[in-house]
Amino acid sequence: MFEKTLEQMQLDDWNQMLAVNLTAPAFLSRALLSLMRAAGAGSIVNIGSIEGLAANPEHAAYCASKGGVHALTKALAVDLGRDNIRVNAITPGWIRSDLSDDYINALQDPESAWEDLYKMHPAGRVGEPEDVGRLAAYLASDASSFITGQVIVIDGGRTSKLPLPF
Repeated sequence: MFEKTLEQMQLDDWNQMLAVNLTAPAFLSRALLSLMRAAGAGSIVNIGSIEGLAANPEHAAYCASKGGVHALTKALAVDLGRDNIRVNAITPGWIRSDLSDDYINALQDPESAWEDLYKMHPAGRVGEPEDVGRLAAYLASDASSFITGQVIVIDGGRTSKLPLPF
């Protein structure tokens, strides 16, 4: 992840972001197709982002790469359905990690930043890795056998909440 405007970005920056976030899932899926076809079924679970649906400043490359994951998910679901291979994407919002915690804790007033971040989420908290993991396990399981081509947002309601203008 990097924060750069389009003018600041170099072609190598753009290419690296797409390679990690879009090309890797596409070709990892490709590498497993023969195994899934031989098994008679499969489930691909991609990881998108709410930034594939909306944008934060200076995240053009990240947003483009995650929007591409969402489109790739739908396209593969259409192409692979005939092989009984389902393809879905998990679209997380703010999920706690060392990286995200370090970002907030490095701000001038981390306590206020955490409070503001929690207020952005109707659930009153940010996500935990386990939240995403449970959804991934469900999508990979037979319990979700009629779910394919979906981009499932898991963000504590953040993208559903409109900000007030005051």
